Amino acid sequence: MFQSLRRKSVYVVLSVIASLLFASIAVAQDAPTSTDDLPGSGWWTGIQLQNVGSAQANVTINSYQSTAGVTPIGKSVTIAKDASATLLPQDLNLSSGFQGSAVVSSDQPLNAIVNVTNRQAAGNGIAGGLAAAQYQGVNAPATELRFPLVKRNHFGKTTTFSIQNAGSTAATATAVFKVAAGDFSFTTPLIEPGRMVIINPAAAGVPEGNGVSVGSLTVTSSQPLAGVVSEHGSEQPAVLLQSTRAFAPADGNAKAYAPIIKNEFFNRFTGLQVQNVSAGSIDVSVEYKGGGGSCAGQTFTNTKTGLAAGASHTFVHLVGQAGNTMPTGCLASATVTATGGNVVAIVNEAFIAGFLSGGGNGGRQEATTYSAFAASAATTTVKAPLYKENSFNKGTGLQIQNVGPATATNVVITFVGSGGTFVTNPQTIASGGALTIVEMFKKAAQFNGTPIPGDISGGAGVFGVTVTSDQPIVAIANESTYPFGNSPVQQDKNNYEAFNK
Repeated sequence: MFQSLRRKSVYVVLSVIASLLFASIAVAQDAPTSTDDLPGSGWWTGIQLQNVGSAQANVTINSYQSTAGVTPIGKSVTIAKDASATLLPQDLNLSSGFQGSAVVSSDQPLNAIVNVTNRQAAGNGIAGGLAAAQYQGVNAPATELRFPLVKRNHFGKTTTFSIQNAGSTAATATAVFKVAAGDFSFTTPLIEPGRMVIINPAAAGVPEGNGVSVGSLTVTSSQPLAGVVSEHGSEQPAVLLQSTRAFAPADGNAKAYAPIIKNEFFNRFTGLQVQNVSAGSIDVSVEYKGGGGSCAGQTFTNTKTGLAAGASHTFVHLVGQAGNTMPTGCLASATVTATGGNVVAIVNEAFIAGFLSGGGNGGRQEATTYSAFAASAATTTVKAPLYKENSFNKGTGLQIQNVGPATATNVVITFVGSGGTFVTNPQTIASGGALTIVEMFKKAAQFNGTPIPGDISGGAGVFGVTVTSDQPIVAIANESTYPFGNSPVQQDKNNYEAFNK
């Protein structure tokens, strides 16, 4: 949590770390069936910290095992101004089987991204593990957290929630699941300050199965909380993971922005899950602005009326779904507007079923989740701490949405890494529309001066990115194996929300 103190803190849920050498140490089980927790073993976490302050950052990381009474494990590092540091389990002095959370304290403001995976790398992971996800570290804990999407074995997918006590005294947390089958509640044991617990739908008695288990979750406590949702299957070793942070009350707004919406675009589709965080019923409308593919320059709408307090609704972007008029092959951005209250929202992305059943991508699913942005979060500067150009068979696409009232004509993207600093010419984005930044090492003409080298690779292809604009913007960073669609590496896709400043 970034506090109004000399040292600032950010809270990080380190969801289940188990090293390759101890692959028999599985995820801790809080429910009677293995389908309700992250499947298998080999899970590990890396933290990317970006110093966005005015001087060198002196940083302390305290990692808390979820078991009560265990002394936290400390680690101190320094990070130069405008630089980033990547910390793996071994850097944090964490041993096999660790499962818990962390508090990162600094005398300079930081951005934090957490990577959770079971892939084999740097002595971690498990053979056959392909799952990967990213989420933001939490800098504003709250006594109420909202999660727009809950599943329990819904078409094989389940959500698991990691809840951290970011307060000063031990406290319980109460979880209320609102799903199609009804309302279900669960109260945790006491959670010590800094520590985390796992909550899943089974603990509250939510029935499993298609349709009946889909809904939303609200978690409350007398102490401020940080939280993360992980969506997964039951396969072992795991090949899929999706994750994003919880929403606090300050994240609720009558408008929310989703920079990436896909309607069967290169065989990918999205679901937009909108939760009513108000005390009464609301109406929701979604405006989609086509930015690429078959719908560039076009506008589409969809609506949901009478969304009950605390409940959620899914807008599915597949041809033939209720209210969806976008054509096949459409890449768009979305603006969600609530009448009568506030909302929060997330976006899930995956391959369409027909593509996989026909042998596409080897029949292997890859999925991501990101949080939509409240209108109040938009600014004219956005930072993405981790961006890759042809780096160890990984590439990043940065989707920038103009959420201002007018066309943005001075959008400048600056890439800073060990390979140098590179600045683009001003770009233009229509109001409500989006711009995709990807494979910039192939686009020399878009740079003001020296471009990113066409032969860039390896560590030189890792950058921190800053985007400035003459209109308020938000952005999502999507990471995938590279070359796109033809990579020798297999891995789940992952993404994170860029940081507004």
